[in-house]
Amino acid sequence: MTYFYAANNPTMNLLKLQMKKLAILACFALFSNVTFCVTITLGTSAGTNSGTTYPAPYGNWYWGAKHQLLISASELISEGMSAGDINSLAFNVQSANGTALEDYTIQIKHTGASSATNFETSGFTTVFGPMNYTPASGWNVHTFASPFFWDGVQNLLIDVCFNNTSFTQNDIVFHTSTSFTSVVYTFQDALNVCTSPGFVQTSDERPDIQLDWTEPAIPPSAEFSASTLFSCSGSVCFSDLSTNSPTQWLWDFGDGSTDNVQNPCHTYTTSGTYTVTLTATNAFGSDVEVKTALVTINLSAPTPTAASCTPTTLVGTLGFGITNVHLNGINNASGDGSEGYGDFTCQQTTLYAGQSYNLEVLFSGPTTLNGAAWIDFNNDGTLDDATEKIAETNGTMSINQSVVIPASAVLNTPLRLRVSADYDFLGTPNPCSDLEYGQAEDYTVVVEQDTSPPDAGFTSNVIVTCDGVVSFEDLSTNIPIAWLWDFGDGATDVAQNPTHTYTTSGTYDVSLIASNAFGNDTELVVGYITVNLEDGLVASSCTPSTLGYCCDYGIYNFQLNSINNSSPDGIEGYRDYSCEQNTTLDIHLSYTMEVRTGPNVHDTKVWIDYNNDGTFDDLTELIMDAPSQIDPSMTYSPPASALLNTPVRMRVMSDVVGGISDACSDQTFGQTEDYGISFVDPTSISEVKAPQINVYPNPVNSSFITTTTGQQIRSLTIVDLTGRILAKKQASNTSIETDVSHLVAGHYYVIVDIGNKNIIKPFIKL
Repeated sequence: MTYFYAANNPTMNLLKLQMKKLAILACFALFSNVTFCVTITLGTSAGTNSGTTYPAPYGNWYWGAKHQLLISASELISEGMSAGDINSLAFNVQSANGTALEDYTIQIKHTGASSATNFETSGFTTVFGPMNYTPASGWNVHTFASPFFWDGVQNLLIDVCFNNTSFTQNDIVFHTSTSFTSVVYTFQDALNVCTSPGFVQTSDERPDIQLDWTEPAIPPSAEFSASTLFSCSGSVCFSDLSTNSPTQWLWDFGDGSTDNVQNPCHTYTTSGTYTVTLTATNAFGSDVEVKTALVTINLSAPTPTAASCTPTTLVGTLGFGITNVHLNGINNASGDGSEGYGDFTCQQTTLYAGQSYNLEVLFSGPTTLNGAAWIDFNNDGTLDDATEKIAETNGTMSINQSVVIPASAVLNTPLRLRVSADYDFLGTPNPCSDLEYGQAEDYTVVVEQDTSPPDAGFTSNVIVTCDGVVSFEDLSTNIPIAWLWDFGDGATDVAQNPTHTYTTSGTYDVSLIASNAFGNDTELVVGYITVNLEDGLVASSCTPSTLGYCCDYGIYNFQLNSINNSSPDGIEGYRDYSCEQNTTLDIHLSYTMEVRTGPNVHDTKVWIDYNNDGTFDDLTELIMDAPSQIDPSMTYSPPASALLNTPVRMRVMSDVVGGISDACSDQTFGQTEDYGISFVDPTSISEVKAPQINVYPNPVNSSFITTTTGQQIRSLTIVDLTGRILAKKQASNTSIETDVSHLVAGHYYVIVDIGNKNIIKPFIKL
């Protein structure tokens, strides 16, 4: 770094102090009107162009050349620049050939671009030329006609251009590699290179540049940050972020201690919350930044059992790490992996056994990370990667997962929470592994017994069934220890997750009573399960399986009429959706059929068992054959000969190219899905009859009438094709009119309860 001090007084001596890389020329008056001029060098003269290669800002191997050079704001800030006037620009010539460059012009602009990939054409300010210029060896300084003001925030783009009418060779200029595409350029033997560039090229070899900059004659704007806002050890490091080039700093840490270095580390010796103040000063004045209650120190909090291991950070300079951890009452911001392992065990929160909490962890880094978290639930000092892991993520910038606290956790005792994250190329961290570039942080949780009664809840594997078999899963919270299920058909069960078989078609209410020592709770879902035993399809003669899932092969979505079923890919293997995913097709209409596959080309085939014999004939029942395609689709028109008013099976199969031989072949990587199809001819239906039941008119515009012969209707339920209940009404006679004017056009079912059985009939709403 070279400082030159001058003044309005010509008798002033010059003082030169040599340091590497950055040359700073400073000019100021001793007593008044102080100015501070700085010359900053970007580049280390690591290489050069040749007499025939580019980039070359003084390049005459072709008649003319146009360059745009990108300088990032971070480069300038790291060299000490802030907002101010740029007075000149210079390039460093190793060897000059003495050729004059005609109409040599320099323009500058602010830009939001982070790489130089194409020429920018607007927003430039001309600061030098156009004039003829002959480069010389050494730094060639181009003094601007008027200063260009840099705002201290945005990147700079410098446009350099000239156009001769003949060629010689390039002047050889020093350049340095950058970590980004920093130069876009073109050259040609023509007269319009500056206005109509030809072939555009890019490079990260940027010519070395000197900028002469005048610092604004204003005081600093004080600002700073802390390495952590919560410390268990009392140690906190502070970073000066002040602008406008302060030269002096005064820190007040709020505990009676002060410091005057730019970036101090301070150790607090007493627990408490402290206000921190920074006074930043330069030749033009001072500014004060006060951050009230910034740092909290806890030197006496109870801590967990000592851990069996403490992961360290091996290389913490690349920006990978953990910047925030939030779990219930813990919400801690911290630095990245440059801080290494973080012991925040004096920060703790209380969690209740059986409750669910959201864990949020934010990462930092130049690319995505893998992360994981553990709680030492048994308090043995060892974090078990198999039984105590509470969260894991791969290839992301955060963890955002729900954590359920087990009933087996040690109660009323500080337990260790550990969070680790590292560059995703290195695999998922384990509790004790050192982190190559990332870091680990520890916190404390205390688990207490929840004295609340359960909050009952449940789900099931299906809500519409054609075989009557339904598996239920308890979702109750607050640790129930007893369960009582009522399936709505007179049957009950006390298992936590029972499987029940319905033997009669109908719609059933399901309830669950979940209990523990502190009380009980009931969850009742009215009309939850719909059983259609009469609509069960003929069993298929075969069930294809997936031999070895790989590489995103399979079916992600299938659409036909009202079916729009999304599912995981071939990793699930064969799936039978024929009961819950079915649709009714008019034999007089055409329909769009779409199969969304994985990203690789697939062979996809679709069959419909038109004759309902349980087999799929390649000659007569294959309706789609789409080889070597991604996401195939087609227009499907049902045949007039289709079996009417009877559910039949449709099979969709998608696999790697060459993997399908027939409808029974096992898949190499992909999968098979089955659906249900019913064909109708609305023009032939004026009344749908079943034993003892009449439903008319059908199709219907606004209302239809349901009648029975001899038996009274007890209730009538309208459901859509997914089994969702849309309307339900009670009755006690043999005829009932039902208003369906509010329904959208489509296909529905009416479930008629006549006491000894439920009869399900389809109808069409126009």
